[in-house]
Amino acid sequence: MADLTGRVALVAGGAGAVGEGIVRALLGAGAQVVVPSRNPDRLAELRTRLGEPAGLHGVIGDIGAPGGADGVAAAAVEQAGRLDAAVAAVGGWWQQSDLVDVTPSEWQRVLENNLTTHFLLLRAVLPRLREEQGSSYQFVIGDSADSPVPGASLSTVTAAAVLGLFRAAAAEEHQVRVNALYLAPVLTRNRPTGPAGWLSAEEVGAYAAWLAGDSGAAVRGQVVRPDKNGPG
Repeated sequence: MADLTGRVALVAGGAGAVGEGIVRALLGAGAQVVVPSRNPDRLAELRTRLGEPAGLHGVIGDIGAPGGADGVAAAAVEQAGRLDAAVAAVGGWWQQSDLVDVTPSEWQRVLENNLTTHFLLLRAVLPRLREEQGSSYQFVIGDSADSPVPGASLSTVTAAAVLGLFRAAAAEEHQVRVNALYLAPVLTRNRPTGPAGWLSAEEVGAYAAWLAGDSGAAVRGQVVRPDKNGPG
């Protein structure tokens, strides 16, 4: 188990099913965790499911709106005092039609939710992470870029685009360790059963905690594919 005592992590998408497992693991490793959401009810539900942990900070804000990510990052530092790690578990699965049947407006909407939001968060958070030694930024990306599913074309397109965004950021960033968790389907509270090889959200969280801590300090610019063997 990683030791993140005294560190602060921002988990964008932390109120979601996969993000919740990441939040749980980071809290279990001793970190204070900041979770932004547009919806205060989702933050209240997350706090209840996690057992009202003292180290959990909720921030109301929309990281996909103009200036929203900057406001969230500033609020995170104001509430918790610093920022040592960020995990971007934003976006979602899309499976509605064949590619040629996607309307331009739907194309734009999905790109904004699954790619532009990643960009806005990265742009807002990286400068604050540079203020702390050993800081890290993690993209969470579904593996649909390599495993296309018929009818889920925009999930394939956006996953590939976010991989490109990660690679560009990792190549340019020299202070903050930038990595990507590249995920096959995950077992969550919304999908509690599946094939034997699927990881739980909490197991994904163990990888996120490892990458955020001293044990993952040598990992930089890597696409990490979590598996049942565990991190390290």
